[in-house]
Amino acid sequence: MLTVARARQGIAIPIVMGVALCLAVWVGSLSWTMSNSRQRFQRALKARRAYFMARSALQHLFLKMKTFQRQRPEVMLALERASPEEWTTLSRAFIEDVVRPGEPIASYAATYDVAEFRITGRDLEKSQLVIEILAEGTVDGTTETIRRVNRVSR
Repeated sequence: MLTVARARQGIAIPIVMGVALCLAVWVGSLSWTMSNSRQRFQRALKARRAYFMARSALQHLFLKMKTFQRQRPEVMLALERASPEEWTTLSRAFIEDVVRPGEPIASYAATYDVAEFRITGRDLEKSQLVIEILAEGTVDGTTETIRRVNRVSR
């Protein structure tokens, strides 16, 4: 009878060790999964912030165009009447003074820029320009771009 009791005592330690090992594996896999989820979330959050910074660049350029349409129609007329050879120079000059926000936006580094602004066509009868815009937004090293083609009337 004594040997049966000792045999039962000896099996308790491997069972406890097995349960402890299973718990350790479960906690480790849960930790790894949560860490990966957090990293994916952080990447997605940076990408969305960068996308909206690029949208800010587009809105900034559209505001500039509306302001010129209303207050400086001669600028829009010069863009419209320029020859296709002059469009590259005028396009570059048009976006040079798109000023990025000066104060920090939040706890992350964010900037936007109009990387490309091209006049791709014009319709003199309707007083319209066809413009192509490439806007970039950058947040903590993550960059998103938006390309738009718009018609702008004088």
